[in-house]
Parts: sequence; structure tokens; C-alpha cells
Amino acid sequence: MPTVSAVIATFNRAPELRTALSRLLAQTHPVAEILVVDDGSTDGTDAMVRGEFPTVRYVRLPHNAGLIYARNFGFVNTAGDYVLSVDDDSWFAEPDGLARAVAYMETHADVAALACNIETRDGLVYFPPQAAPFDAPWYVGCGHLLRRSAVAAAGLYMPELYRQGEEKDRCLRLIGAGHRVVALPGVMVYHDKSEKGRKPGLERFYNHRNDLIREIARCPARLLPWRFARSWIGNSWKNLRHGPRLTDLKVLLALPEILRIGLKHRAPVSEDAYRRWLHLSKTAAPGLPQPDPAPAHNPLSRPAREG
Repeated sequence: MPTVSAVIATFNRAPELRTALSRLLAQTHPVAEILVVDDGSTDGTDAMVRGEFPTVRYVRLPHNAGLIYARNFGFVNTAGDYVLSVDDDSWFAEPDGLARAVAYMETHADVAALACNIETRDGLVYFPPQAAPFDAPWYVGCGHLLRRSAVAAAGLYMPELYRQGEEKDRCLRLIGAGHRVVALPGVMVYHDKSEKGRKPGLERFYNHRNDLIREIARCPARLLPWRFARSWIGNSWKNLRHGPRLTDLKVLLALPEILRIGLKHRAPVSEDAYRRWLHLSKTAAPGLPQPDPAPAHNPLSRPAREG
């Protein structure tokens, strides 16, 4: 049986983490190891995990280093054939969700990353649940399965991204290396999206900043000027739709850092791979409106919030 390591990065969400761990341990496919990477919590997370989940490995980082650092730490400190990532406030909606995800990966050797479907607390469903598996441009951090061998060859997340956008960069690299990223709409992960630690202004800044870094690092040279400008204008427009913000000014002040990080990691993919990724981004990205919506996910299968 293929082995699965689960990595959960957490920060000051002890009650939510309790639910996530309980649900994960109830999966029909055994998880060989669960590693909780605590990014400096101060809410008693350590006592909760050690006291209630003795089989779970728990590591508390000495300071808040960011979500991406925590996920990199989890990847290099586990050993399973597959690496499952769920957030501290997300879990499989059905007990055989992990088993079905692993079975798909086992029969599709060209798939490096599997994007689970995501249902959020406010009722948003990322993919039509009855749809067949299809190629996607990226997975969502709160519910995905990675093939360790492919990801190890492609490399870890850029730690300088700190908290957002890492999925897009990694999946672009995987597609550039000839692998596939596939959405599995029938495997649902429920995201009980906690508001703890979420700051909309900070999220907008990192979305804008990290998109620009990715373009510098991965975009083929011939397309880079156009894509960099397109990314800047597109994110600026999104920021303006939320009302007057200082996000663009902060990004402008961060431009030297953006250039430095992007050039440090510059390893562009082929133009064909990049254009394919762009096409998938426009047609198959998580959360895109669907022309023919599938029936809503049965609310009876949604786990009740615990803790």
C-alpha cells in the first residue's frame, strides 16, 4: 500500500486543528504519519496536540516564519510516497476521500499533484462535484495530494513568498517539467474557513506581490514584459474594486524586493508550457464560474463544525 504523510501547518487555531486531526484520523486509508508544524502559536495548541493526539508528530517553530516555510518544513521532514496537505481548518467531507485520491494517483503516473474539490463554509464549491477529473492550473493549499518524487525534483516552495501564491508557482514548474496537475471534483474537502489570522489588506498585498515575483521567475523572456504589465494592471484593478487601498503603493515600494526575489529564482518554463498554464488558468482554475452548474453538494455530507 502506498504511504501517505500528512502535513498541517497551524497558527493559533487550536479548536479548529482538533477537528481537522480528528477527521483525518478517521480516514479509511491509513495515514502513515501526521506532522503538525506549529508556526509559533500562543493559544495552547502544543498542549492540545500532545495531550489529545499522541500519535501525531508535533513541531513548534521558534518564531512565526510564515505558512510557506512551515509547509516546506513539513515536506522535507516526512517520508511518505504521497504528501497530503490540509489546513488546520479543513478536512475530507467523506471518510474515503483520501483513499479515492490515492487510488487515482496510483493509476495515473503522470499526475504530480491532485487538487481536491473545496467547499467553504459560505457554500462556495470550487468545481462541479459530478464532473470527471480534468487538468487544472493549480491546487488549493487547504486540500491537495502531492507525488513526492515529482515535487522533490521540481523543488520546494519559494520561502520568500511567505504566505500566498506558492501553489501557482509550484504547479507551473510541475507542468513545465512535463507533469500534470489534475482536479478531482468528486473528492470534497470542507474548508471551515477560520477568520483567525486573516487580514484582507495583507492578503491583497501578497497576492499582487507574489504574482509579480512568479512572472519574473517563470515567464519566458519573450512574454515577460507583457505578462508583468498584465499582472500588475489586473491585480491593481482587483484592489480598486474593494475600494481605495494603499496596496498598489506598498507593491510599488516593494518593487526592488520583487525584482531581487524573482531574479534569484529565475528558471523560466518553456513557452509552450507557459501558454498551456495560461489557458488552464482561464478555463479550469479553482473557483471559476461554471456555465452549467452541477447540483449543489449535499449538505448532509458536510461535517458539522466541532470545537
